[in-house]
Amino acid sequence: MNRKHRQPPPQSAQAILQQISQVVHNPERDRFELWVAGDLVGVLGYSTETTDGQTTVTVLHTVLYDEYSGHGLGTRLTRCVIGYVRDQNARLKPVCSFTKHYVDAHPGIVALAPA
Repeated sequence: MNRKHRQPPPQSAQAILQQISQVVHNPERDRFELWVAGDLVGVLGYSTETTDGQTTVTVLHTVLYDEYSGHGLGTRLTRCVIGYVRDQNARLKPVCSFTKHYVDAHPGIVALAPA
């Protein structure tokens, strides 16, 4: 049996960016930060309020540098805030259109605050 040594397929830009990026929660600034190779390239800003013992996390905006858009990094930020909302046993209020679209596409992923 003659087998040629095959190279694995090259990794996509998306796969490489996912591997070298890191999301950091910065509660002092009410945001999640996306870092790539030591550079801050995106943020997801939020606010938190508690009424009658129920905490609501409002996602205000998600911003990425243009060259990092389209590689799943905004989705990664959104998943991190959803995990945070769950960990806090809070509700999510997605004012940000990106987060709203994600939550609409994944019904039931997180408890939502009344509109």
